[in-house]
Amino acid sequence: MIPQQTPVQERREQDQGAIAVSSSAAAQNNLRNISLIIAREYKNRVKARSFIITSVILLVIAFLGAFIPTIVQLITSQTTSQTSIIVVNNAGTVADMNETSLLAFISSQLNETNTSNRAPYAISSQPSPNLNSLQNQVKNGELDILLVLARATNQDLRLTYDTNASATNDSNLPKIQALAQQLTFLDTAHRLGLTSQETQRLVAPPDLTVVHTQQSQTTRPASEIAAGFVLAYVGTILIYVSVSAYAGIVAAGVAEEKSNRLMEILVNAATPYQLLAGKIVGIGAACLTQMGCVVLVGIAALLLQTPLQAKLFGAPVGSFTQYLIGVSIPFYLLFLVYFLLAFFLYATLYAGLGAMVKRQEEVQSTIILPQMLMLSGYLLFFFVIIFPDAVVTKVLSYIPFWTPMLMMARIARGTVVWWEIIVTIVLMLVTICASIWFAARLYRHGVLMYGQRPGLRQLLKLVRI
Repeated sequence: MIPQQTPVQERREQDQGAIAVSSSAAAQNNLRNISLIIAREYKNRVKARSFIITSVILLVIAFLGAFIPTIVQLITSQTTSQTSIIVVNNAGTVADMNETSLLAFISSQLNETNTSNRAPYAISSQPSPNLNSLQNQVKNGELDILLVLARATNQDLRLTYDTNASATNDSNLPKIQALAQQLTFLDTAHRLGLTSQETQRLVAPPDLTVVHTQQSQTTRPASEIAAGFVLAYVGTILIYVSVSAYAGIVAAGVAEEKSNRLMEILVNAATPYQLLAGKIVGIGAACLTQMGCVVLVGIAALLLQTPLQAKLFGAPVGSFTQYLIGVSIPFYLLFLVYFLLAFFLYATLYAGLGAMVKRQEEVQSTIILPQMLMLSGYLLFFFVIIFPDAVVTKVLSYIPFWTPMLMMARIARGTVVWWEIIVTIVLMLVTICASIWFAARLYRHGVLMYGQRPGLRQLLKLVRI
C-alpha cells in the first residue's frame, strides 16, 4: 500500500524540486550572484544611520585616545608651578666658582632632566643678612626651599636644606642630596689641588663588564605596563562587542528573510551557498570599512604626536610616547587581522544557526553556544593579563574561538613570539574553513525548513547529508 503524502510534504517536495532546478541555473552565474549580494548587503549596512553614528564615535575616540600623552603633558606643563630656591652662600668660593658660576651650576644640576620651556626650579641668591627673614618665609610657606652653604672648622663644605615640605612627602630631597654630593666632591678635589682633568678622571665611569649566565627578565616601567593593559582591554572590548553585533546582524538577517518567506524568492535567483557567502562577505566588508577607518585614524594620530610635541614643547617626544608609537601601530594592524578572522569565524556559525529558526524571535536562543564562546574568551582575557607567561595562557590563546581576544592581551603585554602570531592565524583560517563547511550544510537544509526547530541530533544528521 502506497503511503499518502500530506499537503505540507507535497509542497516541500515541490519547493525542493524547484530549488534544485533554479540552483543549477544560478550556479552558472556564481561570481555575479555573489558580487550582487555582497553589494546589496554592504550598501544596506554603510548607509544605515546607526552605522554612521557609531563610526563617527569610534573615530573620535581613536583620535583623542592617541593624543592622551600629549594632552596630559600639555596640561602638566601649564599647571605645574616652579619651585623657588634661594641660595645663601656663606662658604665663599666653592670649587673655584664665583657667585654667578655657582648659581649656574646649581641650576644645571637641578633642571638637567627638564624637557619643557618652563624649568621646574627658579633659583636665585641673597646675602647672609637676610637669612633669618628667609627662614621665616620658608616656615610660613612663602618660600619653597632655602639652601645655605657654609664651611665647617676643617673647611669642608656644609649645606643646610630648609624646606616647607613634610618629611614623608619631600620629592625635592633626592635632587638636593645629589647636588650636595656633587658640590662637596668638586670643592674637596679643588682644595686638594687636583686639576680639572684629574677631577674628571675621578668621576669617570668604571670599566665594568657584566656577564649574565642566566636569562634576564625584562623589567618595564609601570606606565608602559598600564598602557599595554589599556591597549589590550580596548582591543578585546572592540572585538567582543563588534563581532557579536555584526555576527548577530548576519543571523538576524537570515532569520528575517526566512520568516517573511523572502528566502523562497532569493533561492530562485541564487544558490544557498551564494546567499551565505554574499551575506557574510558583504557585512564583513562593512565591518572592515568601519574598523579600517578607526585603525587608520589611530595610526595617523600617533604619527602626528612627534611633530606636535616638538612644536608645543620644543623637544622630542618622551620615552613613554615613543613606546606608544612603537607598540600601538603594529598592535592596530594585528588587531585588524584578528578582528576580521573573528568575524568570519563567528559569522559563519551565526548564519548557519540562524537558518534553523522559523521566527526572528528565536535567534538569540539558537546562537547561545557561539555567544558563550565569545563571552568565555572575554572573561579569560583577565586571566591572561594576570598570568601572561603561564603555559596554560599560551595553550588557551591557540584555541581559535578565543585566539583574537587572548592574543590581544599577550601582544600588548609583549609576551608573544612572531611565529606564534603566524601559527594562530593559520589555526583560525583552518577553523574558518571547517565552520564554512558546517554552516553551508546547515544553511542549505535550513533556509526552507519551516515548522519545529530541529534538535541537536537532527542538526548532526543534516550536516552528514
